[in-house]
Amino acid sequence: MGRLKADTAEQHIIAESKPLEADLIEGKIRPEHYRDYLAQRWFIHRELEAATDRAAALDSRLSTLGLPELYQTANIEADLAHVGAETASLKPHPGTKALTDFIRQADVAPLMGIYYVFEGSKNGGTMVANSLAKAWNQPEDRTGLRYLNPHGEAQRATWMQFRRKMNTIAWTDEEQAAMIQGAQTTFDLVAQIDDETYAA
Repeated sequence: MGRLKADTAEQHIIAESKPLEADLIEGKIRPEHYRDYLAQRWFIHRELEAATDRAAALDSRLSTLGLPELYQTANIEADLAHVGAETASLKPHPGTKALTDFIRQADVAPLMGIYYVFEGSKNGGTMVANSLAKAWNQPEDRTGLRYLNPHGEAQRATWMQFRRKMNTIAWTDEEQAAMIQGAQTTFDLVAQIDDETYAA
């Protein structure tokens, strides 16, 4: 996990610097852009969770991570319903299609690199949820913000547990390299998706 953080730092910084990310953390994102943000994450997490289920059936090491407890598709669908978006009407951006294709083709190691990016994003998501709740005068239950803040006050403990479990697995050097590449590609495509969301 330390290597993942260090070797993806450049890509992470670029992804976080996008205007959409800044508007999220400042509570300034427009409703239509937030709907599209959720829509693109829906395509991604639906594919990621299906791929993770397939990988776990082939690699018993993944069963130690408790990944199904961290899945986000149901949270996104609840948020989309709250903002009045029907999944049948959603369309992926080119970057989203590229990422879902990448997920679909990924072996176990790069898949866990992809998963690292989205699991780690929950840390910043908690702050974003607080900003948007204040900006939008949302109720205390954070209705419409379940994707951004799925674990509430348990977020840090959940993240630290995920880190410990990942570090317990004896990943080979080759697997670690593939994991890093998977995470780097994911950060690059997330940055592209953010730009496409604001350009749409």
